[in-house]
Amino acid sequence: MKKYDLIVVGAGPAGLLAAKAAGDAGLEVALVERKSDVTHLDRLCGQTLVSLNDYYFDDLVYYNRRGKKMGFSKNGFSFAYDGPVKNCHAWHLFSPNGSCIPFGIPEETRKKGDDGAIGLAFDKEILFKCMLQEAEEAGVDIFPGININEVSTTPQGVTASGSGKTFEGSYLIAADGANSRIARILGFNKDRSFYSYLLTKGGYLSNVKAPAPDLMVSSFTYKPVAPGYMFMIPRVYDDQSTIAFISLDPRVNLDDVVNYFMRENPFFAEWFKSSEWVKQLAFSQYIYTPVITPYKDRVLLAGDTGSSQELENSGAMISGWKAGNAIAAAVKEDKVGIASQGISHYLDWWKRVYLEGHRHEDYLMNFAMPYVIDTEEDINYIFSLIKDPMPPCWNPYAVIKYLGQTIQSIIPTIQEERPQILPKLAKMSQPMTEILEPTTKACKPLLELD
Repeated sequence: MKKYDLIVVGAGPAGLLAAKAAGDAGLEVALVERKSDVTHLDRLCGQTLVSLNDYYFDDLVYYNRRGKKMGFSKNGFSFAYDGPVKNCHAWHLFSPNGSCIPFGIPEETRKKGDDGAIGLAFDKEILFKCMLQEAEEAGVDIFPGININEVSTTPQGVTASGSGKTFEGSYLIAADGANSRIARILGFNKDRSFYSYLLTKGGYLSNVKAPAPDLMVSSFTYKPVAPGYMFMIPRVYDDQSTIAFISLDPRVNLDDVVNYFMRENPFFAEWFKSSEWVKQLAFSQYIYTPVITPYKDRVLLAGDTGSSQELENSGAMISGWKAGNAIAAAVKEDKVGIASQGISHYLDWWKRVYLEGHRHEDYLMNFAMPYVIDTEEDINYIFSLIKDPMPPCWNPYAVIKYLGQTIQSIIPTIQEERPQILPKLAKMSQPMTEILEPTTKACKPLLELD
């Protein structure tokens, strides 16, 4: 049996870039993926690069249209992408009655051209194809159609098995996503606090009459037993949109959320009168606190595997690239007999940039808002008070900070007109475990984590 320097489990953006980075450094790398076709996208995904106009995970993402490359300026890496792209110029957050808080005005941000874009839509299957080709060119051995369900470690290496195959390596990178089996079976989840599930259905719709074709939209509803959400993002093809209907609570029937936005709500239903489904997809995952130390026993977590919910495509790419280079350094250190630094540099980055710089509670507040302001009447009122547009932004961590600052500025008006809302707003400072306690209780009877 061939022994690899590195086994990478999971061929999403994080795993593909981790494998490429390690392969470029000369390591013998095995990339193992459960899907039989690495390039196939079998789950609902927004297919965007977030935060083009701001630092995200301590880096600036770019797309070089002339050279057809995506890359990150600060970390100094890029990779090919030769598929279509579409600029996204604003994110508008709507209350149930259609009151809007705009993070950017498309008519204004378009004037800057590509530099006015806050996000970039792309075709993820073409991205996978390009990334896979670069991994193969780096000498990575690709093993599709293998579902790893057993991992064992020794002081000298790691063994991973599944689907009748066994792989031996000096190190393993687990890039198998937010529902990581490897994180679970190796005990990374034992010290994490569970919040809820994230349950999603949706897909690609054509002929949606949104306010603008380059606008990202989100909203929520209080109609089910627990809040439901809608996120809509432009696709790169024709007039299509990617749309996701979401709940954190298994008691919610997502069909009710779909019907509310597409048929019942008088403001949103107008958008969907002539819409048609192009493809329907779904997705589900756990949400819990992040892994504090994403490395032990020669296994390093990358991408969404150790995060609370998602790092988004941009964050997963950065994490995967840095993880691959960390293991490349560790292998070199082992071979020449010098003190280990490569993995500790990755762990320092994880602590500084993700745990401290991108607090998972800020990300989750994008979903927790209707648990804090828990009636449609109150949220409609608060949104109606916010008159000025926010800075153009497609950064889920920054958006919450902008929103919190703006709400602080309207506290005197709320105090005068509806003081009963103030105790609710005070809940925003509570721990997320308390804010999401109702849905956590609903999910836990179905939870099976080691």
